[in-house]
Amino acid sequence: MRLDGVSLKDAAAQCEMSNTTLIAAVKAYRASGWKALDVERPGRPQGTGRTLTAEQEREVQRLILDRTPDQLKMIYALWSRQAVAELILNR
Repeated sequence: MRLDGVSLKDAAAQCEMSNTTLIAAVKAYRASGWKALDVERPGRPQGTGRTLTAEQEREVQRLILDRTPDQLKMIYALWSRQAVAELILNR
């Protein structure tokens, strides 16, 4: 937007960025192009911190998709976080 002549104030408002962040982004773009603006995904890397194996995850997903908790002799009528945690613990 800034490269197309939109004012700093208008571009910052439309992009929901501070003026400082927008100025830094334009400077980075002018210096190195789009690769300078690549943003890493926030948070920990995907797949870290898991307690179940991929096979165990698939089994839990299959059980949840195919059945209701009461069909698995659980006290819940619908799947909730607590019900899934109990299912995992019991399996």
